[in-house]
Amino acid sequence: MNYLKSLFASILICSLAACGGDKKNELAKTWLVSDIETETKLVDSVKSAMLLSSTMQFTEDGHYTSSGGIGADQGTYTLDEKGETLSTISSAGRNSDVYIIEDLDKEKLVLNRNGTTITCTVAKP
Repeated sequence: MNYLKSLFASILICSLAACGGDKKNELAKTWLVSDIETETKLVDSVKSAMLLSSTMQFTEDGHYTSSGGIGADQGTYTLDEKGETLSTISSAGRNSDVYIIEDLDKEKLVLNRNGTTITCTVAKP
């Protein structure tokens, strides 16, 4: 009986770990920042400047870069076990951040950090 419990627990742990890997695979691509919503309304010209050519790129080996109007940055990232929280550690001198992943699929990424929502669409090659 204990053998079956151990086997079931091992299968469950492997399944949960695989789910986190799926999120990392979905995240690992280049994203175009398509919208930014903040608690304080942004002036249209400021928002347009922030969105201009803004990209976020995540790689399968745990690295990221951002560029464009959102600012240039690079570093490493991790996902929590459930794939719900994205943590970044900047190697370019910027702040490290933690984002809640509100939505992630093959075409769309929505991140939230302290009331700021960043919506991205996948970059087409």
